[in-house]
This record gives sequence, structure tokens and C-alpha cells, in this order.
Amino acid sequence: MVRSIITVVGLLFAFCVGSLVAEEPVTYKEYQRNNKQKLFEIARLKGFLSITAYDGEEETSKSYRANSLEVREGRVYAGTDLLFDQDGLVLPDGSSVEFSRISDLRATSSVAFFSLTAYTKGTSGSLIRRFKVGNRISATEGITVAEDEFVRGAVFSVAGDIEIYGEVNRDVVSLLGDVYVGPGAVVRGDIATLSGRVDLAREASVYGEVITPEKGRRKYRHRFSHRESYVNEDFSFVYNRVDGATLHFGLKCFDTDSLLPTIVARGGYGFESKRWRYDFGLEQTLMHQPALAIGGNFYRRLVSEDTSLLTTEENTVFALTVTEDFMDYYEAEGGNLFLRSRPWEPLTIEGGYRYEETGWFDANRNLWSLFGGGKRFGRNFERVPEIYRTTSALEIDNTVNANLYCVLNLDTRNEDKPFQASAWYFTGELEWSHADVKSDFDYKRWRLVLRRYQKVNRNAMLLLRAAWGDSKGYLPMYKRFYVGGLGTLAGYRHKEFMGDKYWMANAEYRIRFPGAQAATGLFWDGAMITNGGSLSEADLKQDIGLAIYIEDDFKVSVAKRLDSSTEDDAKIYVRLDHIF
Repeated sequence: MVRSIITVVGLLFAFCVGSLVAEEPVTYKEYQRNNKQKLFEIARLKGFLSITAYDGEEETSKSYRANSLEVREGRVYAGTDLLFDQDGLVLPDGSSVEFSRISDLRATSSVAFFSLTAYTKGTSGSLIRRFKVGNRISATEGITVAEDEFVRGAVFSVAGDIEIYGEVNRDVVSLLGDVYVGPGAVVRGDIATLSGRVDLAREASVYGEVITPEKGRRKYRHRFSHRESYVNEDFSFVYNRVDGATLHFGLKCFDTDSLLPTIVARGGYGFESKRWRYDFGLEQTLMHQPALAIGGNFYRRLVSEDTSLLTTEENTVFALTVTEDFMDYYEAEGGNLFLRSRPWEPLTIEGGYRYEETGWFDANRNLWSLFGGGKRFGRNFERVPEIYRTTSALEIDNTVNANLYCVLNLDTRNEDKPFQASAWYFTGELEWSHADVKSDFDYKRWRLVLRRYQKVNRNAMLLLRAAWGDSKGYLPMYKRFYVGGLGTLAGYRHKEFMGDKYWMANAEYRIRFPGAQAATGLFWDGAMITNGGSLSEADLKQDIGLAIYIEDDFKVSVAKRLDSSTEDDAKIYVRLDHIF
């Protein structure tokens, strides 16, 4: 701006002087400012990624699904299309836009939108200009700016992680990777990532803004003089047959530097059980690359092991509207200590120790619901045989369950749009309870679930799931495996079968109606479960069915069991959230 004002004033001055001294009109050479030009632009909106290349007045653009990007052999692909190699952006016609032509970068962000624009200043004096710019750019390799290093230009990587320990004069951008700015480092421009995370040390100084997919734009100017902390509040309403109506209020305090721990405090009151519910947690980041944190919780919770079948929010809607509570509950008062790592963005590993004094609460069967009429809620753990249920309720009321546990999650899905692209989803759980860890129980329990979302074409997807659970020793009632009904065998009553070991398989072929937010699916479910016996001697339970989807979450299914039984009527289930 200052340079432009000086230029204009100089021209006016020259014009005035020339008018005074010249006897004839003087023709002046027109001043042309050397404006930077767009080289290419990458924009993400609602799960889609568009890449536009500019060549003068011509534009070349193509869109991809954002979660289809992957790195193979040092290159970035979207499905089978090559997007970036080590030299630059690869266009659909096979030509490329070299990284060496980039003179500047500009990232912008708003709700659900991200854009990165690369600029060039043309070809005149290009070698000298590129030397002065001094950008550090790579396609898939990580970039490290050393402690005593100064980068005159920008630092940009498509899929590699970036670590800054020195000084960067312009923006720092990693589209698919993470960015870490170490103690004493300086970034005078913005920091941006499309799908990664940004971690800033306490003593780092960032003069621009930080743009991340979770938090949008945040200001971090002069971080060395003050720190950035945030407090988030949340309210939630839960309704079930044990606590009744419960209004929860929570606070989460977290420090963007990760030097101070994240603190969570949450509380609520169950008006039917007349019990306060609370949860206090603390988590401290130990490392950034790879991510490693330690933490713990102290709580009194109403716990259900059925959250793998449906969410608490979905169950609340069922309880409020149609007098159906699909979860079984017990109270857990105690705490846990854990160590959590994320060595790879889709992979999370957590191990820890859990100590819980448990309590039994029966259901309040006469609670209100909108369309319930005279219908009553079922009892807590109603599907369990009565004799076992009664003794187990006493057991829950008088025991301590302590265990060492390990949980592994690998999830490559787009959780908001699970049917957009092929993906893997794996969960593994292991528990060991013994007197040596102050427990009243002695058991080992493990459960593995592998899911595959296989895209067949733009309108069809094959959903596959295989689950296996086993145990040794004595399992309390709430730790046993249940199959049947919602989320397992759709042709059977909900949680109709209980056991200490099982396997299950599910397959569905889902077809989307072109031009409509609706789809249909044909599915098959199969499982074998036993309680104290051998799986090889258990009966095979099977069903087939038809499902109708509205958008991605609302689902109505009709299924018919295939084994011989007097209760062989078709079962109808409604889902409000996609859990597979």
C-alpha cells in the first residue's frame, strides 16, 4: 500500500513538473504494477475437493472426494488419478504446474470451507525471483526448518509433516499432514492444514492465524507475550428408564500449546434414580510426533456397554417418543488412568487401568413418553433369564471390577459421509481383571470387529462386518456378549441371546437412488453364540432383510429369521444414526 501511494504521488509530481516546463505535450510510458497471478487453487467444501489450474485466461478444474486422497510411492493420488508428484501439480491432460513457479500462498477458511491459492509472478527474472523467494516445498516428504535456519519464503507440503524450529517469513501449509512449531520458533505468516493438526509450543511465536479443519481460523499473534486457552461449555439432555430425565452440563478447558493439561468437568442429576452423575478428567500431552498423552478420570456414571449398538442420543429419542429403551445399565463409581497414542492419523491406541465400584438400579417402568400410551418400559437386563438376572443384580451391588485394558481403533472413514468412499474400520478391545489389580473378578475378555465399506460404483456400496468375542474366567452379567435385534441380528428380538463367546458376520448391498437422498439395501446377518459351551456346538442364527435409507442416517429395516422357531414374525427396526 505504501509503495503504491509513493508511486502515484511521484507520477502526479512528474506530470505537474512536465506540464510547467514542456512546450509540447509529453507522452509518458504507462506504469504497470507487477501483480501476482493465480497459479492453482485447492478448495474443499462438504466432503469434495476441487483443484483449479490457471494459465492466463484459461482454467482447468476437476473435483474429487476429499477422503479419496492417498499417498503411494511418493505421489498423491485421488483414486486412480495422479494429483501431485515430486515436481508439482499434475493436470488431467498429463501436463504439470511446477512447484518452482510458486511465489506466494494464501489459505482461507470458513465454516465447512477451506481454500489454498498458489500465486506466481510470471517468468521475467524467474531465476532471481525464485532465489529471493526462498520457498521450501515438497509433495510427500516431511520438511524440517532447523533451529538456526531462516526461510525467506513459504513452507508447503502436500502430504508431509512440517516441523518448524527456526524462522519462516511467510505461510506454513501442509494439506494432508501435521504442523508442529517448536519452542522459540517464529512463523510470520499463517499456518494452515486441510485435514491434519497444528501443535504450537508455549514459546513459539506466530504472527498470522492458524487454520485447522476443527477450529477454523484462530489468531495467535505474539504468542511469546501471552498464551491462548479456551473454555468450551456443553449442555445435553439424556432420558432413559433408570435415571429418567437428566440434564448434563459440562466444561472443557484446553490449552492450545498443550503444555497445560486439558481439564474436563461434567455433571448432571438423574431425577428418577435421585443420583448425581459427575465426571472429572485430566489429559496432558507428552509428545507431538507421534502424539502421546497421559490422563485420568474420576467419576460416577450410569454406564451401558451397548454404545456399540446405538448412541445415547438415538436411545433418548426412542425412550422419549415410543417407550423403548434399548440399553441396559449399571452404575460405576471410580476412575481410570490411561496412556493414549496416535502414531498415525486414523489409528488410536489406548491402554490403562480402571477401578469401579458398581451398583444396581432397576428400571422405572412407568416413565412418560410422547406416543407411549399405556405401554411400560422393560426391566433393566430384561432379556437375561430371571434367576441369573436376580443373582447378578445382587452381585453388581456388592462387587468391585478393576481391570487393565487396551483399546485399538483404526478408522479411515469419513464419519459425516460414510457411504462416499471405500474405507476400513477396525476396533479391538482387551480386558484383564484379577485380584492382583484389586478386583473381585478373575477374567480375560477380548473383542475384535473388522468393517469394510467397499464402494462398487457411484451409486452402490457393499458393507461387510466380521466380529469375534471370547473370554476366559467368570464374566459379570454386564460384560457378557449379546446378539439379536438392533445392530446385530435384525431378524431377532433385541439382545435375545447372551454368551461368553461369539462370532458374527453381516453383509449389506446398499444402492442409492440417483438424484435422490434415499437408498435401499439388501442384507444378511449370521451369528453363533454360547454361554459356557463350545462355539462349534452352538446353533447358527441367520436372517435376511430389506432396508430403506433417507439420507445417510435414517434407516428402516424389515428382517426375517431363517432358523426354525415359533417366533418367526418379521422384525421392524428404525435407526436414527448410522452404526455398523
